[in-house]
Amino acid sequence: MKNRLVFKTAVFIVTLPGLNLQLHATEPGCTEISLIAAIARAKTPSDLKLRKQNAGDGYRAQLIYAVRMFEIDPDSRTSAESLLKLLPKDRLSPEQDVCLDLVHLEACPSGGIPDSDLEPLFKLQPRLPRDAARAVILVPSMMFDYISYASISVGDPHSDHAIQMKKPCEKMHAQFTAAFGKLSEKDQSWFRTKVFNPDGCRIMAFPEQ
Repeated sequence: MKNRLVFKTAVFIVTLPGLNLQLHATEPGCTEISLIAAIARAKTPSDLKLRKQNAGDGYRAQLIYAVRMFEIDPDSRTSAESLLKLLPKDRLSPEQDVCLDLVHLEACPSGGIPDSDLEPLFKLQPRLPRDAARAVILVPSMMFDYISYASISVGDPHSDHAIQMKKPCEKMHAQFTAAFGKLSEKDQSWFRTKVFNPDGCRIMAFPEQ
């Protein structure tokens, strides 16, 4: 499994009020990642909000919260808009590395988190392109934000973002091409040949197997 780190480390267990959650970690950064992983396991809006309160307001926590809220309530335009707003828009964005690797353990050098805590994040990562495509169909006014994010998402060789773009392109072709036209000529040329060609909604980038 990508980026999985295995270390032997001391373990302590903390039970948080209001949450059936045990933290297996030895450093503050490990605790933070365990709390964020708990957001990805939430099944209801109330549970999701409670777990988000414990995890704080960091970008990773906000993004995972937005993804899970949209997955729990996929017909909500508000949830769709919240997700799209959090997607990084260019390759210079400081959030792009987090968005491409939700399980990155830089803040947890010991790697002292069990796989059962990280599993929800590993599973959520590949769903993000699909969720973004569904979200922009609900909120087509944010099509430019969606298209701008594509140049970052395809930086992950395992991402199927270009494949997921086909449905928004076909369903809302006028909005899709209008948003595409806002890119610079250089970016348009790169996008057409390397990612996705709006003419005929043709996929140019495929995930590695």
